[in-house]
Amino acid sequence: MSRVFVTGSTTGLGKATAAALLDDGHHVVVHTRNTRRAAEVDDLVARGAGLVVGDLSIRADVVSIADQVNGLERLDAVVHNAGV
Repeated sequence: MSRVFVTGSTTGLGKATAAALLDDGHHVVVHTRNTRRAAEVDDLVARGAGLVVGDLSIRADVVSIADQVNGLERLDAVVHNAGV
């Protein structure tokens, strides 16, 4: 199955997309703006999703997100769902 990174995974369409991909057997990496919001994806992480944390409106965090993702296995797709 594919490895998919979903930004803005804490609520709404991003969380639903990540959950649906997990349901279909894909390997998913979810994204949250900060560690406080990470609790909102505990259910997805418990199901095997990877977690990346960083605020896309802060340049240093964007670099950190890229570093975190680059430290994982190769991705097949990215769903850019996060709003800034």
